[in-house]
Amino acid sequence: MKTAGKVILGIFIGIILLFIIMIGVGVLVDLGILKSSPDEPPEIRVEYKSQAIGEPIDEDSIPDSEYYPSPEQAMKNSSFQVEPEEVYQKNMDEVIAKFENDKYASVYFKSVKDKNTECLTFAKFKKKVIDGEERYTYITGFPTETERDGFTIGTLESLVQGQLALSAFTQSVNIDPENTRFVWGDCNSKEIYKLKIEGQKPSGIIPYESFGEKWYFWYYENLESDIAGSQLQFTLD
Repeated sequence: MKTAGKVILGIFIGIILLFIIMIGVGVLVDLGILKSSPDEPPEIRVEYKSQAIGEPIDEDSIPDSEYYPSPEQAMKNSSFQVEPEEVYQKNMDEVIAKFENDKYASVYFKSVKDKNTECLTFAKFKKKVIDGEERYTYITGFPTETERDGFTIGTLESLVQGQLALSAFTQSVNIDPENTRFVWGDCNSKEIYKLKIEGQKPSGIIPYESFGEKWYFWYYENLESDIAGSQLQFTLD
């Protein structure tokens, strides 16, 4: 599966670039270069379109030998390319959220390296019934390594703005991309409970802890809007 490994590596590099862009969006909003006010509608309406990262994976070509009894085992045995010191990122030490249908499963989980380093990953798995048993294989994921005493750039508003701007690209973890628009993010502010995007409340908000601090994973299983992520209107009051 050398070709698949190269594809996954390309996807991983693309993801890193996307998160760099996310941080940049937050900084530009805080500097006033980009506007985040939900009361100011965009001058030109841009329609939402799901975007693919990297080359598409031929899921039908994945051999049965690369399917495992659980997402945890599929992640641990995946061809996801990491450095030796990052192998811990394949461990699902804490599952924060899981979404599943008859074809796919997506898991948002935390991996712990040591008391100072953790990684949050949103991974998607293909499902297949083999010899009468349901099995899983890893196909893509978004890993984000964090450090104790790390800092967050920008305000909650700019963070949400950046996450919405990237929502077209993060559809790769959506288990039903043909019929739904899955939008998600996380933050360390309980003000996120006030979030409304296009007047809609999140499908769920799941609190979890990172380095002893409370964080919040929020998501919309199907945001009803055909507006591009960068132009979605939201409120936090």
